[in-house]
Amino acid sequence: MKKKIIDAQIFRTKISNKTIWLFVLLKESNNIEGWGEATLSGKDDEIFKIKDKTFEIILNKIYISPLEFKNILPFKNIVQASISSAIMQCLWDIQGQIEKKAINEIFHQKRKQIEVYANFNRSTIDRTLEGVKLNSKIVRDHGYKFVKFAPFDEVIPNIETNTILKSMRKGLDRIEVIRDVFGPKVNIMIDCHWRFNYDAAVQLLKECKKYNLYWLECPIEENIKNLSLIRKLRLKANSFGIKLAGLETKILKKGFHEYVKAETYDVMMPDIKYAGGPDEMLDIEKVLIKNNISFSPHNPSGPISHAHTLQICGATHEESLMEHQFKESIYFDKLLNTPNPEIKQGKSLIPKNNYGLGVDINKLELKYI
Repeated sequence: MKKKIIDAQIFRTKISNKTIWLFVLLKESNNIEGWGEATLSGKDDEIFKIKDKTFEIILNKIYISPLEFKNILPFKNIVQASISSAIMQCLWDIQGQIEKKAINEIFHQKRKQIEVYANFNRSTIDRTLEGVKLNSKIVRDHGYKFVKFAPFDEVIPNIETNTILKSMRKGLDRIEVIRDVFGPKVNIMIDCHWRFNYDAAVQLLKECKKYNLYWLECPIEENIKNLSLIRKLRLKANSFGIKLAGLETKILKKGFHEYVKAETYDVMMPDIKYAGGPDEMLDIEKVLIKNNISFSPHNPSGPISHAHTLQICGATHEESLMEHQFKESIYFDKLLNTPNPEIKQGKSLIPKNNYGLGVDINKLELKYI
């Protein structure tokens, strides 16, 4: 069926002092609307600067498949990738509604539910040990088997090793509190947000051995010159029974190539908002499976990103562990006309009963934020 996009909009939604969600809406000539998310921390102004030029690529063009736009949308940097990935999300949402299929059915649904882990970092406003303890208890009582936190607030990137080692002490204290609250059976992941250098990261791994972490995420800067260092950190982490995870900001399948080749990570974490949209996420997963690397989608953002990532996880070849931002904002649910599936005991159903994405935003609610 031939289609044409006749309107494109982007909505900027500030939900906290730290977080702005960006949503893209495309309208097809039969008044079918598709939603995508382009949230990119601290870069929303840059996305707005290129939105009109990017929308021109798709507006009023006759097409049959969303894939026709894949090679003409810009993906040269993460700002371009964010809006282009959101457009691809919208196009697949529209495609599903036209075909009367959920997105995961278009890509051949393989499971009905998946494991979800709680990222409770941003919902922990009080960063004292008592504050971390209280929020950890709330997360624990929801029954998640996997949880993630970013404890190293005091560590400043690109400073000398001894200073990093001193400044990471409070972060280690937070990890200890988290392990005490959750006990030995819950899997704990720690996000470093690229704050460490290699030597400090090695020491961090030694310190973390006693906490029995499931994975350590993004310890050092991710670039081609650091490939061998990341691989060495992976081997060191593995010797302590810890996995190394990363690559949440890479663009398209080719952005992962050198890291796969260099055997850098046990777990790679493509984000549907940057990696190229639904079809590209599944292509990336195929590459990772072939190389015995776990696919675990990065997804700490808004409800549209969450919905699209759920759809993809329903169609992956192997069952994946998906991230979920835990109660950062009431608007995660309030913005939607139809809510995302409820997470129970760390499990989420894969939507199938509604066509396309299965959720859409109440535009009236956007006006009140």
